[in-house]
Amino acid sequence: MIKVGTSTGIYYAARDEQLASSVRKIGYALTRGTSVIELAVDVPHEVTYTEGKEIRRIAKQQGLDITFHGSLTVPLEMPEQTSWRDAQDHFRKGIKAAVFSGAKYINFHASLNFWLELLTYAGHKLTITLCDHIGRFISEILYEDKRLRKWFVEVMDDLSEIPYSRYILTEEELREAQTKAELAVRNKYRGVMYERLVSLFKELEFDEMQIQILLERIMMYDVVPNTIPKTANINGRVVAVGEEKIPEEKQRRIRELLDNIRLEQSKEMGERVEEEIRKAAEEKLGRKKPEERKWRVDTHARLLDGYRIVGQYLFLNKDPIWKAMVDVYKEKVIDEYKLDYNDPKWLDKSWEKADRTNDREFKSFFYAVVCSKFLEGHVKTLLEWMEKDLPKELESFEDKEELKKIAKELKIVFEIPDARDPSYGGMYMLWHPKQLYAAIKTIRNVLKTDKVLMLMDFEHLATQGVDPLIEMEHVTNKLRDFGKYVLAVHSNHPDPLHSHKPLELGDEVVYTILWFLRKTGFGKGYTAYLIYERGGGEDPFKQSIDALKLIAEFLEKDTPPQELPPEFYGLHLTAGDEKRQWQIILDHRFELLKDLLEMPEEEWGFLSSAATKKGKTKEWKKEELR
Repeated sequence: MIKVGTSTGIYYAARDEQLASSVRKIGYALTRGTSVIELAVDVPHEVTYTEGKEIRRIAKQQGLDITFHGSLTVPLEMPEQTSWRDAQDHFRKGIKAAVFSGAKYINFHASLNFWLELLTYAGHKLTITLCDHIGRFISEILYEDKRLRKWFVEVMDDLSEIPYSRYILTEEELREAQTKAELAVRNKYRGVMYERLVSLFKELEFDEMQIQILLERIMMYDVVPNTIPKTANINGRVVAVGEEKIPEEKQRRIRELLDNIRLEQSKEMGERVEEEIRKAAEEKLGRKKPEERKWRVDTHARLLDGYRIVGQYLFLNKDPIWKAMVDVYKEKVIDEYKLDYNDPKWLDKSWEKADRTNDREFKSFFYAVVCSKFLEGHVKTLLEWMEKDLPKELESFEDKEELKKIAKELKIVFEIPDARDPSYGGMYMLWHPKQLYAAIKTIRNVLKTDKVLMLMDFEHLATQGVDPLIEMEHVTNKLRDFGKYVLAVHSNHPDPLHSHKPLELGDEVVYTILWFLRKTGFGKGYTAYLIYERGGGEDPFKQSIDALKLIAEFLEKDTPPQELPPEFYGLHLTAGDEKRQWQIILDHRFELLKDLLEMPEEEWGFLSSAATKKGKTKEWKKEELR
């Protein structure tokens, strides 16, 4: 079954007094002749219990289905702890407002932001605390996965300009790691220096006494002497008999050797210090007690690094979200990038390649798969709250049983986001229908729920820089069950300008796109919704509702676009129905032969003879087809 509805519009956009409260919004939309009204709210907590009670009363009296468009203040995709908590808070406020309103579903945009690498600090927080997909500090997912922890400590200081190792370890832990490394390297190179100097001294033909004296002076004081004792063999004993100058060439050779050794030592010292710091960080990240693995600084990070960490987690564990997204990007990820689960650095290499070559399709895959995991985490947390805590919060209301029933039946749908800034079209985190399909279908399977579905908005899709008609034909040809996961459609004409202009009768583009959904299960075996999103202007509706009702009628008849009858184009509203027109044609089929036949010409038919005798020919002509 397919129902037709309209949105109320938001006060922020229209600045219309008729939209100045949620009840006024419903009252305004009531005049449009639909059985469904989508209440679009400006803020998460717009509908109080009192207003919601009035909305439910109106809906019952008028036989309405109320649906709910949540506020655009829920950044479900952000890997930042305070943003995650704010999103969950607004999520819950929206759910409560929808329950108070008696809504059938609540809708949220699947993502609000474009790619994280494009965000500027001026437009976001100055301090960032990374979190995983369920809102925990990022160290928790590192603690739980040994392979992820090992990968992170190897790349943590190469991800970006953020020196994570210095933020994980305390000052004391850093000093211990550095001291350990320095002692080990110094001890090693003391032996190396001794061996190489002895070898060189022998090559330079110093005798044993001179070698020992040179070693002592160089190893103890770290200087190359200019002179050395002159020795002689007296009575079988080698004794010093004065000082002699060491030739310049020999001094140069000694200094050159020492410089080379110092360079090697310095290089190895740096590597060894980093190695010890990585070991210390890995050990700390793996400690069992949370307080013992607490970072020294947890507010300095880069948002993209959070996605790199969670993305690696999904890759290493072949997460269901990962596999589902790979399935819809097979040509790119498997065929071109040669997905290799045996190489733990595959994702790093692939990201570097995509970044170097500006491969936007691979980046779209990467952002979509990680964003989908954050979406899953939010939904999981929200469903747990709806099951355990929300019923308790509803206990204080007099109609608590009605509210609990509404909450239990409420669906949560996620919508294709619009590209508010056209310069970032196609670079939003989760925007393509195939991405949303992979995410929603997997979330339903993983969380074992039927409460989560999609909402298509092809005007939003057009703002992302693609042709919705072509995209949906491709998508539904490949994903044969796509439509069954779509609960509602914002059914405006797909205009990249995001104009919300009124629909016209006979809009074949809109019908054809919806036909693709219908073929893959849309509205079959369940109630689906076609919603017209009102725009602005003197009359934001015009014939939109009539057009949408005709679209719904022929979709339910499973009429292919190429077989749409004249009624679809509104002909029965203007020039009469097809049978009436055909009868008029038959009655006038001989008019071309007038004055050509030698026979009495009859203006009136057989049945009109009585009217002719009474002089009522005009009346007969007017009424003959009634």
